[in-house]
Amino acid sequence: MSDERESAEQRGAASNLAQELRGVIEALAVLDLDTDALCAATERARELRRELAGPVRERWYEGGGPMPKLASHRRAYLDQSPTRGRLNPVAPPISIRRVDDPERGPAIEGRARLGRAYEGPPHGVHGGWVAALFDEVLGSTQGFTESAGMTGKLTVRYRHVTPLEEELRFLAWIHLKSGRRVVARATCHAGDTLTAEAEGLFLPVDFSEVEEQMRGRRR
Repeated sequence: MSDERESAEQRGAASNLAQELRGVIEALAVLDLDTDALCAATERARELRRELAGPVRERWYEGGGPMPKLASHRRAYLDQSPTRGRLNPVAPPISIRRVDDPERGPAIEGRARLGRAYEGPPHGVHGGWVAALFDEVLGSTQGFTESAGMTGKLTVRYRHVTPLEEELRFLAWIHLKSGRRVVARATCHAGDTLTAEAEGLFLPVDFSEVEEQMRGRRR
């Protein structure tokens, strides 16, 4: 079996496991389980945890090479992201694609449906998760620029309860470029209802410098 095929099969198996774990998380958030059922499930969870043994996987930015540019880095980030990672059971996840918006030109569209594990206000997605999803789609607009940047400032205006268990549509676009600073804006709709708006300021980052700084913190 080729390394590429094995990697694809491994990623598919990990994605299936992550999806099942999302179902477990959702069940714990929704179901009123009795003590016996919870204890039995806990024991099976312990058994599963013991089965998951192996070497520690590299983080998406490890492995050498120019981090923001390598296709392998991008794929690993997409797999492991806490908001869109298919292999990360914490992620809702959100699907993201590039679109041409009639009013705004090149844009990023994100679609997600969040269950009760992400509930904040009654019937609504927790505002922190709304902000996290905005950060993801706004950050994805950096693909329209010459260099990758990190979020310097994120402002969210909540206009309506963002409903659970409904498809949410995020749209993000570049609003302004001034030198190396990029301002992007985004909206979130549930059907025809605008639930929130956001603006993000993105600043260029020397990732090699960040790596050195973090090594210093770990000494």
